[in-house]
Amino acid sequence: MQDGILKFSEKSREELIDTILRQEKEIEVLKKKLKEQDEREVRKKELRFLRLLARAHRPRKPGQKIGHIGITRTKPQVIDRVVTQTLTHCPDCHHRLSPVQEIVDHIQEDIIPAQPQTTCFKKERRYCTHCQRLVTASYASEEIPHGNLGPNVLIQTVILKYHHGLPFNKIKELFESLCHFQVSEGALAQGLQRISEWLQVEENQILKAVRASPHLHMDETGWKVSGTNHWLWACVNERLAYYRIAQSRGAKIPRSILPKDYSGILVTDFYSAYNRLPGKKQKCLVHLMREMHELHLKDQSEAFLAHHKTLKRIIADALRLKEAQPQMALPVYQRRIKRLKTRLFLWSCREYRNKHLKRLAQRFLTHWLHLLTFLEHPEISFNNNLAERMIRHHVILRNRSFQNRSQQGAAAHQTLMSLLHTLQLQDQNPLAFLKKAYLKHRQGNPLPLLRIASIS
Repeated sequence: MQDGILKFSEKSREELIDTILRQEKEIEVLKKKLKEQDEREVRKKELRFLRLLARAHRPRKPGQKIGHIGITRTKPQVIDRVVTQTLTHCPDCHHRLSPVQEIVDHIQEDIIPAQPQTTCFKKERRYCTHCQRLVTASYASEEIPHGNLGPNVLIQTVILKYHHGLPFNKIKELFESLCHFQVSEGALAQGLQRISEWLQVEENQILKAVRASPHLHMDETGWKVSGTNHWLWACVNERLAYYRIAQSRGAKIPRSILPKDYSGILVTDFYSAYNRLPGKKQKCLVHLMREMHELHLKDQSEAFLAHHKTLKRIIADALRLKEAQPQMALPVYQRRIKRLKTRLFLWSCREYRNKHLKRLAQRFLTHWLHLLTFLEHPEISFNNNLAERMIRHHVILRNRSFQNRSQQGAAAHQTLMSLLHTLQLQDQNPLAFLKKAYLKHRQGNPLPLLRIASIS
């Protein structure tokens, strides 16, 4: 120490100033190198995460593993047509052949191009002397009153349009090429609108079941009607699917779907319109963890990393507790839920200087009662993946089309898609049910056919 002081005392004032300036430059260079090193470390972590993510989504090698048992198409039990091929001379040397030694079977399945069938329904009209008026025979089983297109054409159009996602011009081409059936796009569109009007009684059955359901998943996505921004709302669970297209994204739409005294559990994301709905809530933890991860990539400060790790541990402990619940005594399980809620509340109440932590703390403080509902109700999921999966088909249709060109088309979309997805969830045949229900209601029977199976 004294040697250093003596060394500086021997230098002149100009030399000391030069030394200080040189050292300041060296400090600046070192600071710059340290900052670059920190940035490289952050980039390395991001690249490592992206590699892991790409590896997780990398498709596996197609086909079965080497040595697996061969699988081929099952042979049909019924043979509709037999074609026998004979030969009397050798195809190589043209010598005469012996009698038949063996028959080799080759079974081939194919489809027969359909032909349109035109039916004329002749209904007798007779005079009733008692009523003193003409009476007409009732409708036939396959007859649509005042309709030029039969039920098979219309219901197949529903399936092709809303299940397979084909536009009307493709459906028209398909009918012409496979069935030799001529029909215009406008006739198909108007036919589906009329079907949806007659099937609203079945849609009302779905809405009643939704309102009485013990738990529901809700989500919304953008939609367009005649080029105007609308929203498609989904209200689903494991057995039901109800959709509504509206111009508003406000809370009044889900309020109109649910009853005022709804006492079930709603699984949603963090969109504020769901906060005012009745019933208990479960906020999607996947949305929350995704946001936490994005903030983790943006902010690598020590303050953020420490508190982020604590929060991540709380959520991981909650998910592990859910898995361990069947092997755990009820008092112990309830005690651990209470402890997790306390940890979550204390984390939310701390004062943070970091802006990202402030945002997370505010969100947790607002929703902390709705983040661990899935622990108290075993039938509830901690994520909203079901609603996102059920709304995914609409997103595909949205990307392939102009959505709806009129309010009548939007009404048909929400009615027919609600019925199609509900029938699939109920393990019913949509083609058979829609045909039966449409014919019944079109011929004057107003009673619904749909019987909703409850959630087990």
